[in-house]
Amino acid sequence: PLKTKKHGIDILHDPLWNKSLAFTNSERDRLGLRGLLPPTVRTIENQVERCLGHLRSCGDDVAKNLWLQDLHNRNETLYHRLLVDNIEEVAPLVYTPTVGVVCQQFGHRFNRARGMYFGLHDRGSFSTMVHNWPHDDVHVIV
Repeated sequence: PLKTKKHGIDILHDPLWNKSLAFTNSERDRLGLRGLLPPTVRTIENQVERCLGHLRSCGDDVAKNLWLQDLHNRNETLYHRLLVDNIEEVAPLVYTPTVGVVCQQFGHRFNRARGMYFGLHDRGSFSTMVHNWPHDDVHVIV
């Protein structure tokens, strides 16, 4: 079972913990989620299927990338499952070639802070800036 110190709406607002409709009824009771989600329980597989349908209906690859970013910001479990189960279709949308275009448009499309950002004007301040990160346990640096 899921074990977290978070409870209720805080779980749903945290993309690391949010499973959306994949929370079982017992998880909803234990984590204080009953009533905060529609009463339907959907498997992760069913959610992936629905997400794939939505993704495929997006216009171009940049729109698909932005939709995937939004999913990642809401539900990391579903995002990674969608990616892993459909790697050939989804990888080009989150990696080359699409990510190059998205990066070029980053300043115009930014809508949510996710991670740390270092710019040219921050040179010499990196060691101070990393203390602003809220977590001590860092696994990936790109």
